[in-house]
Amino acid sequence: MRKILILLFLFFIGLSVYSAEADDSVDEYIKKKFNAEGSSLPKLPSTSPKSIESQNFLDNPKPTINAPVSQKPQTKQNVTNLPSVPQKVNVRTTKLARGKKLHVKFKSNVSSSTQKGTTVSFTTQEPVYTKQITIPAGTKIYGSVVNSHNPQIFGNGGLVAIKADYIEYNGKTAYFEGNIVELNHKKILFNNIKGSNGYTAGVKKVMRPAQTFYNKSLKVTKKLWKSPGCILTPVTYLPGAVFLAGDAVVAPFIAVFHKGNRAYVKAGTTATVKLTSPAYIEY
Repeated sequence: MRKILILLFLFFIGLSVYSAEADDSVDEYIKKKFNAEGSSLPKLPSTSPKSIESQNFLDNPKPTINAPVSQKPQTKQNVTNLPSVPQKVNVRTTKLARGKKLHVKFKSNVSSSTQKGTTVSFTTQEPVYTKQITIPAGTKIYGSVVNSHNPQIFGNGGLVAIKADYIEYNGKTAYFEGNIVELNHKKILFNNIKGSNGYTAGVKKVMRPAQTFYNKSLKVTKKLWKSPGCILTPVTYLPGAVFLAGDAVVAPFIAVFHKGNRAYVKAGTTATVKLTSPAYIEY
């Protein structure tokens, strides 16, 4: 066994010596070859592997992704030219409820000839009481003409419709809507102030000549009736009676073409205004 181990040891030593000689022979061969051709061994690159990697990276750069640029939040600029607003606004109001009636007096003349849109003025006749304030008598109220027309045929009278628009108190204006429901203590329907109807007056006007002729004939007939000429009474009475009867038949048709009377409201006329919307009055 010992002999075997010694032989193996000698064998490995000889193998290592042979490999060293072989390397030297190859080295000598390469040197002779390159020296014979008049050339030298190529120089190894002086760059390190890291520099080579960096050069390849520069030669073939990878596509870069543009990262979003963070934008700075815009700051609000202070505006200095704005008007100053008070910190507290003290507005106190009192309410005139819908349906409230105000007794007023006209301060201007109005008629059916007044154009639509004309301003009309009133003043209160008595104080108006609320929970907060008392509106004194003489407070001004303004309105406007919303409709008007002159007398028309078929006996229709003229018309003027007026509504209240606002009230002025303590230098401030309170808007509302109101209709006139009474004029000189007489009821007004649908806010229309109308002139008297002229149809009946037209019938009377058409029959007036016949009525006059009939009265004259009747007077003559009465005189003849008490005298020997009573025999002539039919001649004096019948024409007047026939004329009156005929006129009574045609008068209703002729009166259709007669017009009514004008609607006219004088300054100083009393009226009642009823609110159709609430009014909020500042004080």
